[in-house]
Amino acid sequence: MSKYYDLLIAIMLILTAYPAVIFLCSIYKRPKSWEAKNKKKTFSLAIILLFGSSIIIWGSFIEPKIIVVNKQEIDLAKIDKPIKIALISDLHVGPYKKADWVKKVVKKILDLKPDLVFIAGDNLYNSEYNPKEISYLAPLAELAKQIPTYDINGNHEYGIGDGKNWNKKHIYNADWSIEMQTTMKKLGAHYLANDLNIITVQDQSFYLFGGDSILAGKLDFSILKNRTEDLATIALIHNPLFLFITDYPKMDLTLSGHTHGGQIRLPFLGPIGRVDNLIPTNFYQGLHDLPNGNKIFVTSGIGESGPRARLFNPPEIVLITVE
Repeated sequence: MSKYYDLLIAIMLILTAYPAVIFLCSIYKRPKSWEAKNKKKTFSLAIILLFGSSIIIWGSFIEPKIIVVNKQEIDLAKIDKPIKIALISDLHVGPYKKADWVKKVVKKILDLKPDLVFIAGDNLYNSEYNPKEISYLAPLAELAKQIPTYDINGNHEYGIGDGKNWNKKHIYNADWSIEMQTTMKKLGAHYLANDLNIITVQDQSFYLFGGDSILAGKLDFSILKNRTEDLATIALIHNPLFLFITDYPKMDLTLSGHTHGGQIRLPFLGPIGRVDNLIPTNFYQGLHDLPNGNKIFVTSGIGESGPRARLFNPPEIVLITVE
C-alpha cells in the first residue's frame, strides 16, 4: 500500500515539475514557440507548477520529519499540584517511520522531563504483513526505563483499517495485539486494555483508564463502576469515535488520537484526510468541552498512515500540564 501512495507522489511530481521545465526551456530553445512569445504567462504558469511541486515535496518528505511540541494546560477540579504528561499517538512504525524515528521521539520526550508518558495506540502501520515493524519500537525501552509509560491498543494493532463509515466492512490485516502486549511489557511499558489503575504523582492520585479499540469491538467501560468519587479519572482511548456511538461514563479528561488531525490541513477547509463520517472535523484535534462537563483532547499524532504526507499539520508531542 505504501508503494501505491509513493507512486502517486511520483506521478504528481512529474505532472507538475516536468511541464514547468518544458515551458521554461521552450522560452530559450524555441524562440518561435508560444512560450517564448508569451514569457510573462509562461513564467507565471511555471511558477505555479513549481510551487505545486514544492508543496508536494514539503508535505511528503520534510514536514513529516518535523516534531513540534504542543503545550497544553488543562484544569481538573480534583488535581491540585501540576502533573506533566507527554502524550503521543499513532507512531505507525513501518515503511515511513522506523527505529531512528522512534529514537528521535524518545529523545524529545526525555528532554521535556514529563512525570508520565501516555501512548494512545496505533503503534504499527500494519497495512501489509511485515514482522519487522514491531521491532522498530525498541527505542521505547529507554523511555519506559526513565519515565512511567502507559500504552493502549489502536485499531492498527488489530489489523483493522478505516473506512468512510465505521460500521461498514473494514480492511483487515494481521492481528498483532497479543504480540504488541508482549513487546510493550518487555520494553517496560504498562499495557492497558480496558484496565483501571490508580496512579500517584506529586503526592496525589488519580484513576487512569486505558480503553481497548472501539473499531475492534473491544472497548468496555464496565470496570469504571469500581471507581470512587474522590479521585479524578483520566482516560486513554485511541479513537474519539466513542463520543458519538456509545453511552460513555463520566471521565474528567480523555486523551485520544486516531485522526492524525487529517494529516493534511488546508486553511479555511480544515482536515482533508477523513477517517470516517461520524467524527466531526472540529474533533480532529485539540481540546474540547463535552456536554457532561468533562473534557477530551485529541492529538494530531506523531506518524502517518496511508500516504506519507503531512501538510500544515506536523507530527506532535503533546505536553499536557494537568492541575
